[in-house]
Amino acid sequence: MDFDLDKMYCGKIRRGGIFLYEVEDKEKAIVILQDDVLNEGLPTIVGASIEPYKKDEKIFPNEVLLKKEETGLGKDGICMLHKIITVDRGVMISKKGELKTDKLQEIYKALDINLGRFRD
Repeated sequence: MDFDLDKMYCGKIRRGGIFLYEVEDKEKAIVILQDDVLNEGLPTIVGASIEPYKKDEKIFPNEVLLKKEETGLGKDGICMLHKIITVDRGVMISKKGELKTDKLQEIYKALDINLGRFRD
C-alpha cells in the first residue's frame, strides 16, 4: 500500500474523535472507539462506521444518531456499532470533530447492546 503523505493525518488520534479515512479512493467517516494508549502505540485504529442519515430512517438500539453539529461532518449520520472496523492509521485523512462525553456514553451503551453485555 502506498501512502500519500500530503493527505495522511499526522496528529493525535483519541477515543471519541470523528475522522475521515480513505479506502478505495472514497472518503469514509469513523468514530474512534479504541483506548488512547493503544491509539498512540498501534499502527491500526478501531472504530465504528458513520453512515449518512436519511430523514425518518429507523435507528436501531445498536446505532446512535449523530447530529452534524456534533461531528463536524456537515450532515447528520448514524454511528453503526454493528460495523466495527480496524483502519490502518496511514489512511486516516483528517479529524472532523470530537464527541462530548454524554454522546460517547450513548455510543458505549449501544456497543454494550451490540455485544450482548446485558444478557444473562
